[in-house]
Amino acid sequence: MRGAGSGLRPVLPWLVLAAGLILATLPAWRPLIFGTVLTLDDLLSLRCLPR
Repeated sequence: MRGAGSGLRPVLPWLVLAAGLILATLPAWRPLIFGTVLTLDDLLSLRCLPR
């Protein structure tokens, strides 16, 4: 009989990858979630971090 956690093992790397992609692209998704209109300056500030 297989354990309850053995079915999760093949899916775990994909869940970690999906979580990483979501966290990495969070600044780009945040305006879409909150419904703000982005200007060109806003888009550039998402892409180019200030120094």
